[in-house]
Amino acid sequence: MKKELPEIHFDKQASLNIEVMNFEQLYAKLYRITEHDPFAPHKIEFYLILVVTENAYSHSVDFKSYELKEGSTLFVAKNQVHYFNEGLQQAKGFGIVFNRLFVDKHYFLTDNLRLNRLFNYHIESQLIRPEEMGEDRLGDLIWHLHKEYSSQNEFAKSEILAAQLRVLLLKAERAKELQAITNVNPYWLETFGKFKDMLESRYVNTRSSRAYASELLISYKFLNDVVKKLTGKTVKTFIDDFVTIEIKRYLISTSLTVNEISFTCGFDEPANMIKFFKKNTGSTPFKFRQQKQT
Repeated sequence: MKKELPEIHFDKQASLNIEVMNFEQLYAKLYRITEHDPFAPHKIEFYLILVVTENAYSHSVDFKSYELKEGSTLFVAKNQVHYFNEGLQQAKGFGIVFNRLFVDKHYFLTDNLRLNRLFNYHIESQLIRPEEMGEDRLGDLIWHLHKEYSSQNEFAKSEILAAQLRVLLLKAERAKELQAITNVNPYWLETFGKFKDMLESRYVNTRSSRAYASELLISYKFLNDVVKKLTGKTVKTFIDDFVTIEIKRYLISTSLTVNEISFTCGFDEPANMIKFFKKNTGSTPFKFRQQKQT
């Protein structure tokens, strides 16, 4: 196990800021990687979509295994910890990876992604099953996306890929919207997305819910209402749960000591992190790590 949790950035050689590979190509690329082990836990700094078209594949994301049967699609968000396994060879499907530069370049995607339920794993399941898609089938869409990505014709290629990806995301978003129990004001989703992004980048410096509300230029009460409506948790509980997941990621995926993890996650003293972790999990960091390693 590595001392640090590998944080993997988008492949700089992918000039289009997007890659579309079938599973055979994806598996071959994974085995060419030397900078980190893709079959061990690592944090990604980009977006990943996996679509299974034949057989089945099990993929691990943040301590949970997702079973992807034929027609299933998994959305892995930026900053999540995941890893591949050898079962990828037994299934057929496609993998899409793209970074924020691709989104920013094709600005018309931005609103859809910012408000998208697909990568909001705190409020929605990351998995879409075939029966949830209704008449829509993502397999056909991603097949055309892969065909365009593989084409030798470079004219307007980036723009065509963006348009095709946008349709795929909107189809998947529609499926999520139909499955939603209650309707949510888009502004609330946008506010939650901004809060989540801010929390991911600043939780080491502050866990104060009022500080985040102030940064967002909204009242604490409104932020609390938004988070409670979307997650069923108060904003304080949501922040505590988020930090707890971060601690778990380090405990399971690195060989950092508990003392080192406490400072990495923004605690002044290791004792404070141990107390915090035990309050939120019922276990000490030492016992949690030991149980997961046995």
